[in-house]
Amino acid sequence: MVMRVTSQTQQRNALNNIFRITEDLFNAQKEITSGKKIHKPSDDPAGMRDTLALRTSIKKINQFERNINNNQLFLSRGESALDSIGVSLSRAKELSMVELGGMSTSETRGYAKVELNNIISSVFQQANAKVKNMFVFSGTDSKTTPFEVSASGAVYNGNSDNIVIQIEENINVKVTIPGSEVLGTDLNPDLNTATKVSELNRGSGITAGSFSITDRAGNSSTVNITSSMTLGSVISAISAASSNLTASINSSGNGITITDASSVITNSLIVSEVDGGTTASSLGIIGVKDGNIEGTDLNAALSTSTLISELNSGDGLTLGDINIINGAASGVVSLSSATTIAEAISLINNSGHNVTASIDSAGNSLRVVSNSKSTIAVVSNVGIDRTAEELGIGGGRNVINTLIKLKQAMEYDDTFAILGSLANLDSGLESINESRAIYGAVTRRINSTEEIHQQNIVNQNDQISNIEGADLVEAASRFAAMETSLQASLSSTARIIQPSLLDFLR
Repeated sequence: MVMRVTSQTQQRNALNNIFRITEDLFNAQKEITSGKKIHKPSDDPAGMRDTLALRTSIKKINQFERNINNNQLFLSRGESALDSIGVSLSRAKELSMVELGGMSTSETRGYAKVELNNIISSVFQQANAKVKNMFVFSGTDSKTTPFEVSASGAVYNGNSDNIVIQIEENINVKVTIPGSEVLGTDLNPDLNTATKVSELNRGSGITAGSFSITDRAGNSSTVNITSSMTLGSVISAISAASSNLTASINSSGNGITITDASSVITNSLIVSEVDGGTTASSLGIIGVKDGNIEGTDLNAALSTSTLISELNSGDGLTLGDINIINGAASGVVSLSSATTIAEAISLINNSGHNVTASIDSAGNSLRVVSNSKSTIAVVSNVGIDRTAEELGIGGGRNVINTLIKLKQAMEYDDTFAILGSLANLDSGLESINESRAIYGAVTRRINSTEEIHQQNIVNQNDQISNIEGADLVEAASRFAAMETSLQASLSSTARIIQPSLLDFLR
C-alpha cells in the first residue's frame, strides 16, 4: 500500500533531526569549553552521585585542615613556653649548686635571690602565655589568667579541662595542657549533695536570690536560693519547681543537670534570672533549651571535709608518703590513713616538723609553711611516690612554687631548704620534659594527619576529574562530526522540502 507523506510530516521530521543534531552539537561544544561531561544529574546519575560524595568529603577534610591551622599555635606556643621554663629551672639549679658550695656566703645568696626573682618573673610570664588573646595554660577557661601570686605562693585559677579539636573523622586531639597538669596543681574535687554552695566557683560561692524556671509543658515557678544551702538542697528546690523536672549532679560530677520529662511540649525549658539577679548564672544553669539543661563546671573549692576519694574529678587519690625538710628537722610523713583533707592536714601538722598545712587561697591545693621565722619548709616526693606533687605541696609539676620556695631559702640563708629544693627542681624538670614530649607527640600526629589530608584532597579531586572530566579529543571529534551532520541535514532538507506558494494557500 502506498502511503502519502505529507509536507507537514516532512517538515516536522526534518526539524526534529535538526534540533537533535543541534543539541548534540551544543553538548559537544559545552564539553569542550567547560572541560566537563557532567553538568546536571541526568547527564550521569551515578557519576553525579559519586562526585557529590567526593565533594562532601573534601569539604570535611578542609574543615579538619582549618581546625588544625587555627589551633596549631596553641601547641607551638605551649611548647616554647615550657622550653623557656625548663631553661629557667636549669639555671635555678645551677644557682642552688653554687650556693651550696664552700665559697657561698649570705651576700652571694642575696645576689642569687635577685636573679631568682627575675627567673620567677620570666616563668610567670611564660606560664601566662597567650595565643589569639587566650591563655595557653588555663584549660578551657582561656580568658582567665592561669597563675597569680598569693600570700601562700602561686595559685592556679584555670580549670583542668583541655581544648580539644577534631582532626579527622571521629578522632580528636588535645592541643593544650592545663596548667594544673604541668605548672601547678588543682585537686578538682567532685561535687556531692553535701557540697556547700559557698564552696562553689573556687570558694567565691553563688549569688543568693531567686530565678525562674519554666518546664517544656509551660509550667513556671520561682526557686529561692540562700548562701547557706548545700548542693543537695538546691537540687531539691529545683526538682520541686515542677513535677516534670528532675535536677541532679551531672555525670562529670562538676555541675547541675536539669532533666525535663514533660509529655506535652509547648515551649523550651527556660531558666532565667529574676529582677536582674545572677543566681542562675552563678549556678551555671541559666539558658533556654529544647531538651535538658547541662550546667557548666561549678569548680568546687577544697574544704576540710572534702574526701580524698572525691579529688581529681572524682577519681580520687592514693596517698602515700611525703618528705618534709624544715631547718635541721626532716623526716617522712605517711598520709596513707587520711580519708579527708582535714585528716591529711592533721597528719602533717602533728608530724613534729614545726609546720602548718592548710588549703591555699584559691581552694585547689594544699600549702605547707614553717612555723619558724628563720626556716623555710620544703616538701618533696618520696621515691616514685607522687603524693607531695599531687597535693600541690612540692615537687613535680609544682615548678612555680618550687622556685618561690628556693628564693625564700636564699633570702633566709637556709641551706637545708636550698638542698631540699634540688630534688624538687629535678622532678620539676622531668615534669616539664614530659609535657614537652606530649606536645611533640601531638604536633607530630597533627602534621602527619595534615599531610594525609592534603594528599586525600589531591586524590579525590583527581577522582572527580576522572568522573566528570571530558575527553577533549573525543569531544572535538564528536563536535566536528555533529557539525558535518548538521550541514548535511540542512542541505538535504533544503532539497527535499521545496516550499511553494501553494503550501501557504489553505
